[in-house]
Amino acid sequence: MTWLRGIVSISLCVSVLVAGDTTDARQSATQDVDARIWLGRHQEIEEYLRTAECVSSDRPMAGGIPGAMRCTLLPGGPVARMYWRPMTPGINRGFWMSYKAEIAVYELDKLLKLDMVPPTVEREFKGARGSMVLWVEKLAPWKFPDPPPDAIRGQWERQLARMTMFDDLIGNQVRNAGNMVRDGRWNLILLDHVATFRSGAELPSPLTRIDADLWERMQKLSRQQLDTSLRPWLDDNEIAGILARRERMKTEIDRLIAERGASAVVLR
Repeated sequence: MTWLRGIVSISLCVSVLVAGDTTDARQSATQDVDARIWLGRHQEIEEYLRTAECVSSDRPMAGGIPGAMRCTLLPGGPVARMYWRPMTPGINRGFWMSYKAEIAVYELDKLLKLDMVPPTVEREFKGARGSMVLWVEKLAPWKFPDPPPDAIRGQWERQLARMTMFDDLIGNQVRNAGNMVRDGRWNLILLDHVATFRSGAELPSPLTRIDADLWERMQKLSRQQLDTSLRPWLDDNEIAGILARRERMKTEIDRLIAERGASAVVLR
């Protein structure tokens, strides 16, 4: 994980979306809480994010995206809060950013059955279009790189490998300690994906370990699948970039296996 320390040390110019609340979690989270309330309920929660009334709003961080806000919803619904980001596509603070990329990342997470990205939908709100993200509740206090209990260390290492693979596929340049969080069961949850889907084959994170199941699903992705799921938010060059980075990943994975052996590289 030395790559992550390097990214953190850059002192990112991008405002981090903390679509979750570790402050509240210190008071309410337990070691047995799975914060991924969207599992098996994607469609229900997506529709709620598109239509739910924002009864009050606040800005949970200073210096964030202009117009971004956290919305509190009526009690009793499937979601307590959501986060709104009206990020118009374009260069912002040295990065290409777009609210559409954030939606595409969530859709790709679903295609790959990754289950690490909170539901994210497109919505018009207060006269602008943007991404509406589920605000993840009941996160556990955690500071990277604090390790998990020994009993689940293998599971955790596998999740970190999946995160790196996913970031390479989407071309995510801004993974840092502020936009990777965990719940009480040590499920890794990934946030803040407005600066993704650049064109080209460059991999932002060096690969060291590979999750075999996720890599198999990545290799099965077809251009037709990507067009069907991502076309509303990505253009031809951005979708082509996904496939180009996948080919670059294959080259790198083959090199690692040749040098170190499959047992040292591939997690099964």
